[in-house]
Amino acid sequence: MPFREEKRRFPRVPHPVCAWISFRKDTAAYGTLTVDLCPDGARFGALHQVETGERLLLSLQLPSANVECKGKVCWTDVAANGLHYFGVRFVDLSEAERDILDGFTSQSLAATAAL
Repeated sequence: MPFREEKRRFPRVPHPVCAWISFRKDTAAYGTLTVDLCPDGARFGALHQVETGERLLLSLQLPSANVECKGKVCWTDVAANGLHYFGVRFVDLSEAERDILDGFTSQSLAATAAL
């Protein structure tokens, strides 16, 4: 895989979080897990191709609260096993939702570091 410049502002937590995703072109909601997560985005895996620039609605089921927002696919990659990975930037989080995500990721990073 070619080297990709790191553009993230926050460290990602490799902690799976249950999520529901609805792509604009498809009205169905798909249940999935995050591959990793931070206060401004997440990485997901899918069996079908996802296009850069696609818009979606998502609901993250965190232990303390559900966070619902719009998202934009910023990058995609296909693994050797055929799984399609894609990065989503959260678009319209409220300050309260960003605080919830920040608290969750901070706690998860602290718990991982303590292991």
